[in-house]
Amino acid sequence: MTDSFLVRWLKEIAGQHKLDTCLMIIEEGCRDIENSHFFKDEAEVVDCALQCVYLCSAVDRWSTMSAIISRLPRIQDFEAEDLKQRLKLAEGHVEAGRFLAYYQVPKPITFFLDAHSDVNGVKQIIRLLLSKFIRRQSGQSDNDWASTWRDLESLQEKAFPFLDLEYMLTEFCRALLKAGKFSLARNYLKGSSTVALTSDKAESLVIQAAREYFFSAPSLTCPEIWKAKECLNIFPSSRNVRAEADIVDALTVRLPNLGVNLLPMAFRQIKDPMEIIKLAITSQSGAYLNIDELVEIAKLLGLSSQEDILAVQEAIAREAAIAGDVQLAFDLCLVLAKKGHGSSWDLCAALARSHALESIDLKSQKLLLGFALSHCDEESISELLSKWKDLDMQDQCETLVLLTGREPSNFSLQGSSISGDLSGKVEVCFDDQVSQLNNVKSLLSLVAKNLSPENGYDWESILREDGKLVSFAGLWLPWLLELSRDTEFGKKLTSSSVSRIHHVSVRTRAVMTILSWLLRNSYSPKDDLIASLAKSIMEPPVSEGEDIMGCSFLLNLVDAFHGVEIIEEQLRTRKNYDEFSSIMNVGMIYSLLHNYGIECKNPAERRELLLSKFREKHKSLGADERNKVHEAQSSFWKEWKVKLEEQKRVADKSRVLEQIIPGVETSRVLSGDMEYMQSVVFSLIESLKLEKKQVIKDVLELARTYGLDHTKVLLYYLNAILVSEVWTIDDVIAEVSGFKSEILACAGEAIKTISLSIYPAINGHDKRKLAFIFGLLSDCYIRLEESKELPPTVDQDVLNTNALWLACYYKVIEQECNRVSLIEGLNFKNIARLQDLNLDCFNDEICAQIDENNVEALANMVENLVGFYGDTVPEGLLSGKSVYRHHILSLSTTLESKAERETHIESSEDLHLFLSELENTYDICSKYLRFIEYPDVLEIVKQFFTVILPINESRRKFGDPIEQECLIMLLNFWLRLMNDMEDFASSDIPDERWCSKCSMTCFKVFLSLLTRGKLSSIQGWDTIISYVICGLRGGVDVETLNFCRAMIFSRCGFEAVSHIFSELVAQFPPASFHDLPNLYLTILETVLQELACEPLDRQNLNFLLLSLSKLEGDLEDLHKVRRAVWNRMVIFSDNLQLPSHVRLYALEVMQLISGGRRNSEVFSSKPVARVLPWEGWDDLQEGRTANHKKTSDDPTVQDATSRFTNTLVALKSSQLLSTISPNLEIMPENLLTVESAVSSFLKLSESATTESHVNTLVAMLSEWEGLFKNGIDEEGESAEVSDAGNNWNNDDWDEGWESFQEESIEKETKKENSSLSIHPLHICWTTIFQKLVMLSQYRDVLKLIDQYRVKSCEILLLDEDDARTLITQIALEVDCFLALKMALVQPYITIQLQCLDAVEKILKERGIPDNKVVSDYELFVLVLSSGILSTIVSKSSYGTTFSCLCYMVGNFCRRWQETAQPIEAGKNREENFDFLFVKLLFPFFIAELVKAEQHILAGFLVTRFMHTTASLSLINISEASLRRYLEGQLQVLQEKLSSWENVLFCEPLSNTITSLGPKLIGIYMLPDSGGFSQILSPPVVTIQGENSPGN
Repeated sequence: MTDSFLVRWLKEIAGQHKLDTCLMIIEEGCRDIENSHFFKDEAEVVDCALQCVYLCSAVDRWSTMSAIISRLPRIQDFEAEDLKQRLKLAEGHVEAGRFLAYYQVPKPITFFLDAHSDVNGVKQIIRLLLSKFIRRQSGQSDNDWASTWRDLESLQEKAFPFLDLEYMLTEFCRALLKAGKFSLARNYLKGSSTVALTSDKAESLVIQAAREYFFSAPSLTCPEIWKAKECLNIFPSSRNVRAEADIVDALTVRLPNLGVNLLPMAFRQIKDPMEIIKLAITSQSGAYLNIDELVEIAKLLGLSSQEDILAVQEAIAREAAIAGDVQLAFDLCLVLAKKGHGSSWDLCAALARSHALESIDLKSQKLLLGFALSHCDEESISELLSKWKDLDMQDQCETLVLLTGREPSNFSLQGSSISGDLSGKVEVCFDDQVSQLNNVKSLLSLVAKNLSPENGYDWESILREDGKLVSFAGLWLPWLLELSRDTEFGKKLTSSSVSRIHHVSVRTRAVMTILSWLLRNSYSPKDDLIASLAKSIMEPPVSEGEDIMGCSFLLNLVDAFHGVEIIEEQLRTRKNYDEFSSIMNVGMIYSLLHNYGIECKNPAERRELLLSKFREKHKSLGADERNKVHEAQSSFWKEWKVKLEEQKRVADKSRVLEQIIPGVETSRVLSGDMEYMQSVVFSLIESLKLEKKQVIKDVLELARTYGLDHTKVLLYYLNAILVSEVWTIDDVIAEVSGFKSEILACAGEAIKTISLSIYPAINGHDKRKLAFIFGLLSDCYIRLEESKELPPTVDQDVLNTNALWLACYYKVIEQECNRVSLIEGLNFKNIARLQDLNLDCFNDEICAQIDENNVEALANMVENLVGFYGDTVPEGLLSGKSVYRHHILSLSTTLESKAERETHIESSEDLHLFLSELENTYDICSKYLRFIEYPDVLEIVKQFFTVILPINESRRKFGDPIEQECLIMLLNFWLRLMNDMEDFASSDIPDERWCSKCSMTCFKVFLSLLTRGKLSSIQGWDTIISYVICGLRGGVDVETLNFCRAMIFSRCGFEAVSHIFSELVAQFPPASFHDLPNLYLTILETVLQELACEPLDRQNLNFLLLSLSKLEGDLEDLHKVRRAVWNRMVIFSDNLQLPSHVRLYALEVMQLISGGRRNSEVFSSKPVARVLPWEGWDDLQEGRTANHKKTSDDPTVQDATSRFTNTLVALKSSQLLSTISPNLEIMPENLLTVESAVSSFLKLSESATTESHVNTLVAMLSEWEGLFKNGIDEEGESAEVSDAGNNWNNDDWDEGWESFQEESIEKETKKENSSLSIHPLHICWTTIFQKLVMLSQYRDVLKLIDQYRVKSCEILLLDEDDARTLITQIALEVDCFLALKMALVQPYITIQLQCLDAVEKILKERGIPDNKVVSDYELFVLVLSSGILSTIVSKSSYGTTFSCLCYMVGNFCRRWQETAQPIEAGKNREENFDFLFVKLLFPFFIAELVKAEQHILAGFLVTRFMHTTASLSLINISEASLRRYLEGQLQVLQEKLSSWENVLFCEPLSNTITSLGPKLIGIYMLPDSGGFSQILSPPVVTIQGENSPGN
C-alpha cells in the first residue's frame, strides 16, 4: 500500500529529528480521525507514528517519543493484533532508551530492534551502565541502588527479554560488591521477589570480588584488605568463602607475626604454599619452635591434608636438627615414623644412630631404624640392618635386666679384666693373653660347638679385632647362663608382667637370647642348649602352637633320639586330654619329619617340609608312610607306636564320655555296667529340662555304642525337651529335625508318649509347641495308615479310631494353632483336645480373646474348625460370622459405656474427640459388617445412633457455633453410615423394616435447613436426640411421623417441619397421612392422650402449639393446620369426662394462643410456659366473627366466646375452691350475670372460716375480674363521653373564673367522685372485708384496697353504704383511729368527716395518746394522701387533731435524727420509713400547710428541721428558710420522681405512698394556690405526667 503524502512527509522530517512537528500533527490528527481527514483510520495513524519514532536516531528525544505514543488511539480491532504488539514494543523501547540515556549509555531506538542478534554487546552495555553508575555517584544510597535494580528489571522486560533475570541480578550484585555495598549485596545475593541466585553462583561472585580487592592491595594495611574481609563476611558459613578468608587471615595476620611480610601479589605468584611455610620456618631464629602456629598457617593456606601436615612437621624437624635442637627433631621424627611419612627416613636414621641425645631409649631407636629400613634406598640397607640387630640384642638383654632385677658384672680373671657393652665399645687389659683366650673359649664352648682351630677359628685375631664377641662372651654370656640355670625364673610370665606375644619364662628368654647371639655370629649351638629351650617352651600348661614351636626346636637337634626322650617325658607328665593329644600328634609328626628329612638336601627344603607337615597335622598317617617309618626305625618305633595308639584309644573313649556326661565313672561304663549306663543317660536327659544342651546325637550314639534301647531313649529325650520351659519350639525343631524319620518309625509308641506324657504337660498358651505336637501326631497317624497298623488306644471314651480321620484332624488343628499362635492370651487347650474339639470351653475362650488385632484370625480359625465337621457340626458352636458380630458388638458396647461413664464432657474438644472416636469405631466395624447377616447389621448400626444419648446434657453448655459444628459433623457421619446400609440391605427386605432411604432424606433436608440457618443448633440437637429415642423403627409412615414429631417437640418452626414433610411426601408417599393437617392431628392426638393420662407432662403440647405461633411457610397450609388443631382442642376441652384441671389447662392454652386482650386477663397467676400467641390468629378470629355477624343474626358466635371464657374461669375457680372444700364448685352458668355471680359467691363465702380461705376467695375474685370488667369499662367510657360533651360554648364559661380558686377543691372532689364507679362485685368485696375484720386482719383490708388502686384507679370496691357499714362496725368494735384509716382509704368525704369528728372527740377527752398512735405512719400517710389535711388545718374544730398531727411530725423528725447515722447492714437508706418521711412526707406536710396559708407555722417547722439557731427564728428568716426548702424539695422531686415507685417496705400502703410524689409536685406547681406565689417563684419547668409524651 502506498503511503499518503502526509505520511511520507512525517517520515522525512522524523529522520531529520523534527519529532515536535510530528507530535503536533499526530496529536491533531488523533482528535477526530473520522472528520479531520489527516489519516484514513486508526491503523494508519498508529503505523505512521511508530515509523516516525523508529526513523529518529536522536538519543535525547525520548520524552517526545513517549508523548507521540501516548497520543495514539487504542485500537479495538481484533485483526490488528500485530499493530498492537508493535505499539506495546515501541512503548518498551522508548522507556528502555530513556533508562540508557539516564545511565549515560545512550543508544538510538533502532538499536533495540536488532539487540537480540548481539547478546554479548548488550551484556557489555549492562556492565558499562553499572560501571558508570558506580563512578558517577560515589555515595549512592540504598534507595538509589534499589531504583537501579528496578530499572534493570524493567530494561530486561521491555528491551532485552533474551537476557535472563539471573544474569541481570548477577551483574547487579557484582556492581554492588565492586562499589563496597556489602550489606545491600548480602540481601540481593539471597534473591529478589522475581529471581534468586544459586548458592554456588553467589559464593563465586563474593570470592571473585574479594580476590580483586585483595590482589589489588598495595600493602597489608590498606583499605582493600578490609574490603576483602568484609566482602567475604557476606557468607561466613560457606566452606569455599571461609577458605578464602583463611588465606587473607594467614597473609595479613599470622605470617606477619612470624616476621613474613608477603604482599598479596607476591603470594599470587607462588605456586606451592609449602614454600611459604619453609620461608616462615627460616625467616627468623627460633621460628621453627612455633609448631602449632605453623601447622595452623599451613591449614589456612590450604595444606590441610594429613600428608601436607606431615610434610610441614618434617620441614620443622629438619630445621630443628640444623639448629641443634635434636630433642625436638627426635620427637617430631617419632611422630612421622608412627604415621608412615616415608620421605623423612634419612633424618630418622641419622637421629637413631646419633650419640648427641643421651636420653634416647632403645625402643625409640629401634622404631626409627625400623622405619628407616622400610623406606631407605638399597645402598643403606646393610648398614642400617646391622645397627638394628645390635640394638635388638641390647634391647633383649636390657629386658632381662628389667625382668630379673639383676645386672651382669665385669668379667675379670687373674691378670686381666674386660668391660664394655654390645655396641662394640670394649676395654680389654691383658696380663696373660693366652689365659684370656682360654677363658673366652671355655665360655663359648659351653654353648657352641666346633670351636677348635681345626675348624678355622683364629682366636688371637678374633680377640684383637672383634670387640663385640669379647664384650658379649666376657660380660653377658656368664650372666645369661646363670639365668638359664636358675629355677627361680622358670615360671612363665603373664600378660601383666611383660607385653610380649609369647609369655615365656625368664629362663627361656635367656636361652633364646644366647641362641639369637650365636646364630647372628654364625656359631652352631649345642644340643643341650636347644633341648633346654624346647623343654621350657613345652612345659604345661601349653597350647598346641607352643608344642609345635617346641617340636620345631627339637628338629635342630643333632641327636634325634634326644627329642624322643623329651616327647616321652611330656607324655608321662601331661594329664589334660588336649595337651596329651597335642604332644602325641607332635611326636608322630616329629618321627615322620625325621624320616622324610633324610631326603632334604639343604635348610630351605627342610623348612618347606616342616611347614607342609604342620599344615597337615590333623591328617592321620597313611599306610605307606607308616611302613617307611617302620622300616627306618623298626626296632624303636614299633613298640612306641603300639603304646601310643592304645593310650589314645582309651583316652578318646573316656574323653567322649566325660564330654557327654560330666562326672561319669568311665571305668564302670567301659567295664560294661549296663544298668549304670542307662541310669546316667536318663539322668542326663532329665537334666535337659533345666539346661539347654544339644546332645541328641551324642546320646543316641551312646545308646548305639553301649546297647541301650534306641526308641526308648529317643522318645524320652523328646519328652524332656518338649515339656521343658528352657527349650523354645525353634530349639526343639532344630534338635529333632534330623531324627524325625526315627520318631515316625516308632509311630505307635510316639503317639502314646505324646498323648499320655507330653500333651498333658504342655501349657495351653504355648501354641507353637502344641502345633508341633499336633503336626507330629498327624504324621504318626499317616505312617500308621500307610503301614496298615492299628492306632494305639489312648482314650477309652473316644470311639473314633480311624487313623486317616485323626491324621486330617490333627493337620487342621496344627494349621489353626499356628494361625493363632501370636494371640498371647488364647489357651488352645480350651479350643481343641486330643481327637476332638473342647466343646465346653470353645465359645467362652474365643469370645474372651476377640479384639481388633486378632478378630480375623479367630474368625478364620473358627470357620475352618467348624467346617471340618461338615454337616455334623456340634450344636452351640460359634461360627465365623458370630466372631465378627461379637467383636462389633463389643466395640459399640464399649463406646456406649464410655459415653455413659464420661457424660462430664468439659469442652468442645472433648465432644469433637468423642464424635471422632465414634467415626473411627464405625470405620473399624464397617470392615466386618459384610460378614454379618442384615438383621444383625441393622441392630448394630442402630447403636451408632443411640450412643449419643448419654452426652446430650453435656453438650448443652457449649456455645451455639460449637454445637452446630459438632451436629453437622454427626449428621454427615450418619448419612455416610446410612449410605453404607444401602449396600448391605437386600432387595427382598419387608416394607415394615427400617427404611434407610426415608431416614437419609430426613437427615439430608434437615442438614440443609441447619446449614442455611433455618434451624438453631439447639433445635437440631434436640430433634436428633428425640428422633433417636423414638425413631429408627420401621417403614415410611412411622419414620416420617417420628422425625416430624421430633422436630415439633424440639421447638422447630412450621416452615421447617412443612419443608421436610413435603420432601418426604414427594419421595415416599405415606399411607396413613397425606397432608400437614393430618400429620399434626396425628401427633396432637397422641399428645392429648398423654395429657389426659399424665397431666404433669405438658411440654409436648406446648411445643406443638409453639411450632404454629409464627406466620411462616405456606400461609394457607399454616391456616389449615391451625384450624384443625384449634377444632381438636375445642373438642378436647369440652370433654366433661376429663379431669377439671386437664380441661382448665387446655382452655388456658387456647386462650393464650388466641392472643386476645380480654382473654389474657383471665389467666391464672402462673401463665402457661413456652406458649406464644399465634401471630395473626386473633385478627383472623375477629374477622371470622365480624363476617359471621354481617351474614347472620345468630348470636351464638359471641355467646360461644363468652361460654368459652366462663368455662375457663369456672374451672379455675373450682380449682381454687378445692382448697376450701372438695365439694365446692363453680359452674359456667353461675358466671353469666353479676347477680348470679354474687349469689354464688355469698353462698361460697359461708364456707370460708380461716384466713387462707379468705385468701382463696380473693384469688377467685381476681379470676372473675375479666368477666365483669367490660361493664365497668363501658360505664367509664360513657362517663368520659359525658365529660367530653360538656358545653364549652356556654356563655357562663367565661364568667366566674375568679371564684375558681375558692371552689376548686370542692369541684375537684365532686368531679373525682363523679368519675368513680362502683365495682360490679362490690357486695363480694364487702363480704371479704367483713370476713377479714372478723379475723382481725385490718392491715389486709388496707392492703387489698391499696393494691386495687394499681389495677383500676376509677373503680371502687365498696359503695358508700357498704363503706359506712364496715367503718361503723370497726369504730364500734375496735377504735376510731382504725375507722379513720379505713375512711381515708375511701373517697367518701362524709364518712371521713364523721370519723374525724370521733377522733377529735377522743383526743379532747383523753389527750394525745401514747406512742402507738403518734408513731402510726399509716394514719399520717392516709391523712396526707386523702387531702383532708387542709380541712383539719382550716377548721378550728379540729385543732386537737391538728396538734396531734404536728406532734406526729415532731416525733418522726426526732426518729430521723436519731437513726440518720447508723443504718442496718445491707439495707439501703432509701428503704427506710424515716428516710421516706424526710424526703417525701415532711415536704408534703409543709406544702399542705402553705396551701392552707399557714406560712408562719410551715416556716417555723422548716427552720427547726433545718437546725437554725433559736436567736434567728424570726419571721423573715423563717420565710427565707421556707422558700429555700421548698425550692430544694421541688428540684429533688422533679429529679427523683421515679424513686418512689418501689416502696414495698411501706406495705400495706405502698401504692398510696407512690402516688404522693406526683400529688406533691401538683401542689407545688398549682398557680396562686394557698399563698405559694408569695413564697415560691417557681421556675419554668415541664412536668411529665402519665399522659405526657415523655412518659
